[in-house]
Amino acid sequence: MTDVFLFSIIIGLLTYWFFFRKKKEEVPDFTKIQPPTGEKTTNEGSFIEKMKKTGRNIVVFYGSQTGTGEEFANRLAKDAHRYGMRGMSADPEEYDLADLSRLSEIDKSLAVFCMATYGEGDPTDNAQDFYDWLQETDADLSGLKFAVFGLGNKTYEHFNAMGKYVDKRLEELGAQRIFELGLGDDDGNLEEDFITWREQFWPAVCEHFGVEATGDETSIRQYELVVHTDINPDKVYTGEMGRLKSYENQKPPFDAKNPFLAPVSVNRKLNQGGDRYLMHLELDITGSKIRYESGDHVAVYPANDTSLVNQLGKSLVQI
Repeated sequence: MTDVFLFSIIIGLLTYWFFFRKKKEEVPDFTKIQPPTGEKTTNEGSFIEKMKKTGRNIVVFYGSQTGTGEEFANRLAKDAHRYGMRGMSADPEEYDLADLSRLSEIDKSLAVFCMATYGEGDPTDNAQDFYDWLQETDADLSGLKFAVFGLGNKTYEHFNAMGKYVDKRLEELGAQRIFELGLGDDDGNLEEDFITWREQFWPAVCEHFGVEATGDETSIRQYELVVHTDINPDKVYTGEMGRLKSYENQKPPFDAKNPFLAPVSVNRKLNQGGDRYLMHLELDITGSKIRYESGDHVAVYPANDTSLVNQLGKSLVQI
């Protein structure tokens, strides 16, 4: 009887809970965050606004996979001051290239393109978006003045395909070429090809814009060797392409600007005699999470001979 009584009480309490005490589940009332009604600011991702703000009139874009195209672009940008102009190098991946149609807003403006060809006639990774835009756009670039230097290798079927395409496509969109297309060949001497083109490029720029060299190009820099004994070695730049000590503390992801230092695990000579030294090399990429693909690049990172470095230091002291 007691058990029946307790059971009845439990049933009664449960019934009361479900039908009288349980409240309707509340749904949180979230306030919607409205997107900004104003238009996107013009200087977000705009190389035009950056040029205006810093007083530059020449922009040198680079398509680079291993860094050579970027280096050439930096050198051209630095050259500009010798001719009373100011230049900047720019990664096309970081900007909206549709702004090329606005470059005429800047007086005596010029866009230069140092474009490497990658793989089988493809653009480099950082120039892929630019390439896609060129293919799809019908923008009016009649106010744009440009020049192109391509980096390629004649051993490949599609020699300098990217440089040729950019040069041709910009002209089709109405842009004005102020100097002939340069075609560098890595199978020969890419550096010499670039220097030869560059030496003719700047006089053409001066003639087009009616400017004269400032004379700075003939100046010789003077150097003085100063030994700083109070500097923390951990904060000294030692040639890293990215952050300081990136070669000692390797962190993925790895790319051209943050390379993985892969030790040589196998070095075997394949030929006997002759002037050429043909080697079979294997690199250890354990722990890098890198997956090798055909056409990937390998760069040599040699160590400086300590005795040669010390001798150079002594020689500089004697100058």
